[in-house]
Amino acid sequence: MTEIEYVIPKIVVAQDASFNFSQLYKMLKAWFDLHRYDFYEKEFVESLQEQKQFNTIKWKADRKIDDYVKFHIEIRIKIFNAVKVEGKKAMLLKGKVQMAVESFLEKDYEDRWENSPMGRFTRALFDTLVVRDKLNRYSGELRDETYEVFNEAKAFLKLHQYKG
Repeated sequence: MTEIEYVIPKIVVAQDASFNFSQLYKMLKAWFDLHRYDFYEKEFVESLQEQKQFNTIKWKADRKIDDYVKFHIEIRIKIFNAVKVEGKKAMLLKGKVQMAVESFLEKDYEDRWENSPMGRFTRALFDTLVVRDKLNRYSGELRDETYEVFNEAKAFLKLHQYKG
């Protein structure tokens, strides 16, 4: 079984905002494409209650770093009590937006070391003694990318920037 090492367990922002959801989607998709991530929409739930829109969206992105490590970034967006309003150029959603971002390293994603107890022991030694510096560098890189995409989304929603 692969091993997961959380780099950013969860960062969350919530704000009342007016925004173009399709432009937010395009901006995030472009960011992940630029950084060579594979991008997946895992969940999209939309409901209407009394002329108000509620959405739950879950996006996952991953990137192979080498034969042993993958980067993962997950974004969950919840939109509450949203109504469509006319913007200057397009229809906007106006409502409460909550966005949560988390990231983790996936080690041994091809399960090469999991076939036996000796393989798991060898992997633990390998992680601790051989590649610890490289894994620390990867963690730092993933942390920076996670805050970068988080800040891009916040800037899109015209929110305050966070410096990690």
